[in-house]
This record gives sequence, C-alpha cells and structure tokens, in this order.
Amino acid sequence: MGTWAPTRPGIWAPTLVSLPDVAQNVAAFLLFGVFGVLSTSESYRRQSPRLVVRIATLATLFSATIETLQFYTSDRVGSLTDVFSAAVGAGIGAALVSAWQPRALSRSAKR
Repeated sequence: MGTWAPTRPGIWAPTLVSLPDVAQNVAAFLLFGVFGVLSTSESYRRQSPRLVVRIATLATLFSATIETLQFYTSDRVGSLTDVFSAAVGAGIGAALVSAWQPRALSRSAKR
C-alpha cells in the first residue's frame, strides 16, 4: 500500500499544496464571491461585512461538499487546502465587490 507523505497524494491529502491548484480555486471562487454579492438585494448589500462572511461560509460549505464527494471517485483526492483557498477566494471577491458597489451606486445616483 505504501507510505503516506504530504507531498504525494493518497486517499486524503490534507496538507498537499499545489500552487496551480490553489490559484485555480481562488480564481474560481473569487467569481463565486463576486456573483454572490451581485445576486443579493441592494438593501442587503449595505450590510457588507456580514454579507462577505456569509458568502465565504457558503463557499466553504460548497467546497467541503465537493472535497467530500471526491472520496467516492478513484482518480481524485480531497484536500483541505482546496477548502481553505475556496473560502479565501470567495471572501476576496465578495469584499472587492462590496467595497466597490457603494461608490458605483452613489455615482449613478448623482447623475
């Protein structure tokens, strides 16, 4: 069966870090955060810190579900790094849109 090492994938590789994989997860879930904020009502967007936390939590749960389902495949490996990078990406995306959105709305109201 072999020995487990953090640099080689196994059944569960919680500390396996692949920089391209982390970058892909952050980029994909950055969009999750952006569209998560844009899909909410305007009155709810005013509570931006709360909204960012909720979207990051949803992304974490979604990513954890994906990683758990990978247990049932023979060619994929679940990783806690993927869950963490998904939460970071969604949080960054949601925070960027939340910070930008009020300024954009105030500019359009002045016209």
